[in-house]
Amino acid sequence: MKKTLGVILLTWVTAAPFQDRQTQQVFSGRLSDSMCGASHQMKAAAGKVSERECLFECIKALAQYVLVDDKQQVIAIANQDLGGLPLYAGRPVRITGELKDGAIVATKIEAIPAHLHLGHVMTNWRDTPANVGFLIAAISDGRVAAVHADLAAKSADDLEAMKLHAGHVLNALDSSVEPKGPGSGYGVRKAATGALQHLEFAVQAEGVTANIKTHAAQVSASLNNVLQWTDQAVNLAQKIRTATTAAQAAAMVNDLTALTKNISERGLQQAKTEMDLI
Repeated sequence: MKKTLGVILLTWVTAAPFQDRQTQQVFSGRLSDSMCGASHQMKAAAGKVSERECLFECIKALAQYVLVDDKQQVIAIANQDLGGLPLYAGRPVRITGELKDGAIVATKIEAIPAHLHLGHVMTNWRDTPANVGFLIAAISDGRVAAVHADLAAKSADDLEAMKLHAGHVLNALDSSVEPKGPGSGYGVRKAATGALQHLEFAVQAEGVTANIKTHAAQVSASLNNVLQWTDQAVNLAQKIRTATTAAQAAAMVNDLTALTKNISERGLQQAKTEMDLI
């Protein structure tokens, strides 16, 4: 009797995990919120924000994360504390879990490989300041460079001030050239290079779409321009730092201002605009 009971108990213990695995499904779709559901276009356009930014605004307003499948059906997610929900917000994902009472009880969420790399461009990377995406890091340092180039231009009769701000521009553009300054310590050059690399990974990865390829080409063009302008700005800032007269430095400062403005506004902001369309 004891032996029979032991066999039954062992069978139940070993079968239970197998049965649990059988009830698990993989759900694919885009992570959205319960307020906007399948489309953020109307609300995002009204608020002049990206769809991802709209999603976070909805979550702040107590909406819940949902999955929108390929048929545009909105499926609730039961466990809102699942790790990865904020990280993959607005992105195509695969969710492993069980459907109970119309909601997914999720055990795992993972990005589609192409979108994982897009996340590295826009959302997170392990060694950037505050672990932001490469492009976000580049935009932040690009703004710092533009501000200090402008400050240098406003000090056209002060050689030391122009040299000081030229150093600050260098720090924001490439901290390996000038480690001290108001930049993040990461630099536009390093961040833009990382963004470009992971964008190329995304285009070659599983799950890439025609939409990704189209906008990625535009982003890549913008980032390549940024890197070219950065090279020119770094060279110019170094020349300003070696100038011997205010007149000599002032003759180069306006060009530095134009280059950093191109980097920040024409290059990086345009890249972000295209990324927001993916």
